[in-house]
Amino acid sequence: MRVELIKTYKSVHTWTGILAGLFLYIAFVAGALTMFKGPLNQWALQPGTTLPSISIDQYDSLISEVLQAHPEAAKQMTVQLPLAGLQTAPVSWEIEDEETHDHTLWYASFNEKGELITQSFTVSAIGEFVDHLHRTAGIPGGEGHDAFGTYVLGVVAALYFVALISGLIVFLPTWFKDLLVLRKGKNRKRYWLDFHNVLGITSLPFHLIIAFTAFVFAFHDPLYGALRVAVYGDSPMFTRPAPAEVKSFSELVPVTELEAAIQKGEPKFQMAEILYLNLDTRAPRMRVGGIMHGEVVRGAEYGYVLGNPYQREIPYSSFLPSNLNGYSGAVMSFFSLHFGSFGGNAVRWVYFILGIMGALIFLTGNILWIESRRKKRRGQGTLPVQTTSSMVMARLTVGVGLGTILGIAASMLAVKWLPHAQVDIEFWQRAAYYTGFLFALIWAFIRRPMAAARQLLAFCIATIFLIPISSLIKGDLLGAATQVWAVDFVALLIGTSFVLLLVHLRKRQTKIEADSVWSEFVEKPVIESSIQDPLPDTHPQASG
Repeated sequence: MRVELIKTYKSVHTWTGILAGLFLYIAFVAGALTMFKGPLNQWALQPGTTLPSISIDQYDSLISEVLQAHPEAAKQMTVQLPLAGLQTAPVSWEIEDEETHDHTLWYASFNEKGELITQSFTVSAIGEFVDHLHRTAGIPGGEGHDAFGTYVLGVVAALYFVALISGLIVFLPTWFKDLLVLRKGKNRKRYWLDFHNVLGITSLPFHLIIAFTAFVFAFHDPLYGALRVAVYGDSPMFTRPAPAEVKSFSELVPVTELEAAIQKGEPKFQMAEILYLNLDTRAPRMRVGGIMHGEVVRGAEYGYVLGNPYQREIPYSSFLPSNLNGYSGAVMSFFSLHFGSFGGNAVRWVYFILGIMGALIFLTGNILWIESRRKKRRGQGTLPVQTTSSMVMARLTVGVGLGTILGIAASMLAVKWLPHAQVDIEFWQRAAYYTGFLFALIWAFIRRPMAAARQLLAFCIATIFLIPISSLIKGDLLGAATQVWAVDFVALLIGTSFVLLLVHLRKRQTKIEADSVWSEFVEKPVIESSIQDPLPDTHPQASG
């Protein structure tokens, strides 16, 4: 391959990676943790924010009594069955204030005497908050599909895809020579390049899938909008059932019969939740979510069935594995591959590891960029010198890298200790995250990069180990009471890794070269970077 072409692809890989790296780091760390979204939500529950669970044969009576006592629940009501990931209450619904448009969540269950009890409270849903960070990189503005950060990450995903392809092309000439090679020695640039390549090559298919699907998810609504205008015109994109007569709530298909009807076509389907919509109108709907072990499914946790809650005959659904065709099969595969929702807990742990590896790819890419610039500027004077861009990148790498971890850990502690019934817990979990993140970012710009890294690591270690300590104090260490052992286990795993990293950094403190941005010397003369600065040479063959 021509040298000029290799240099072009190196430039593309470098700058797309630099522009996208820090956003993707946040998305990958949060994405790895969303593999345990259900346990996270359950871990954060408090006695005042749960109602008693009930047996499966009580659900029909509970649904009937809720609709009779609170007919407003017919607009949108969620039923959480025993297999659901979050056991807050068997039934919940939302009421919107017509004047303020504020939403209030209500929950219902039976007490020990079999009497209906209802209560309004706020659940932290820390798992959903971490998922929001994953989809937006923590960029404020908007909610759901309209969140500003979602569109930013869509653009970032496109850059990410370009960086992957260009990086692969750059690596191809030395594929057999450098594949899975990790060379330690005095040449730090070579070491970081090898580490970066090993991480990237071993998880390349995963990253290609994530990059493509993240772009499609981010621009899902605009793409469908353009398709509706350009292709369908006045014709509907989706066929909707004809309006029917308004039914009595007593005619709802019983829960047990509903599952049996679905299992005629999908024997593996284990019902976990039901979402009822518009039960008192001529267009009632339901969405049934179920666990399907080992199957490719549409959702992050469940496969879904859509239908009419008053009809025992379950209609054809392209969301079910048995009904897949070429198009729906491809779409469902993309969803499942992005969410890691196939293969059960084993695949979730694999995706967690791949997510952490992805975050490390972006960190090593930044370090490699810094080391490449240092090598090019060596010998320009007797004093160690740094470019402004190298110092800023080092500080951003430290601040964003550790600030993301510190912020998430602080948010988890906030929802564990603050009384959900007395405070706006959703506000405080956001406030805790941004406080931790911004503190780390500011601290990284106040202190020298390596000093800031060690000090912030100590902050992170203390905060992370408070998570299992909080579980111990609350009486559910490693999920003894709530079966959410994965949360405490991951906290212990990350905390221990950070301890080892801190020990390593202290050992290397005296071995860092004086011309490195990681040096502990006082501030040096700074060479201002400019647009004409040479691009870093990251090709293995050019390394000294």
